[in-house]
Amino acid sequence: MNCPNCGTSNLDNASVCVNCGRSLALAAPQSYTPPPSPNYGGPGNPTPGTQIPNYLWQSIVVTLCCCLPLGVVGIIFAAQVNTKLAQGDVAGAMEASKKAKMFTLLGAAIGVVLIAISMIFNGAVILNAIREAQQAR
Repeated sequence: MNCPNCGTSNLDNASVCVNCGRSLALAAPQSYTPPPSPNYGGPGNPTPGTQIPNYLWQSIVVTLCCCLPLGVVGIIFAAQVNTKLAQGDVAGAMEASKKAKMFTLLGAAIGVVLIAISMIFNGAVILNAIREAQQAR
């Protein structure tokens, strides 16, 4: 039996609501349908059941392999996604997800560029050392 005052589900033989304490004896059996949540279904808001990606594993890979500072920032925002979802803050979770994605992609791009520059520089140093060794013979 649902409480007509607050909508809390109670046992069928209950005489008092466990949530608000109102008497259930005079209440006719009825079902309570909660109003739709304002955080869902609007423009830019996902419908219930959709997942918001947190980009946590991608941020960890970027931190370990490419760019430590931006990867750590990505991890921080990725960790906020699930926390905000648990609190019911869908808009905040979406914003944290976007920031986690941005910092992860930025860290990966910068890391790839720095690795490429390092490979070119090291290749030039090795080629120079080989050339000097051949001239010394």
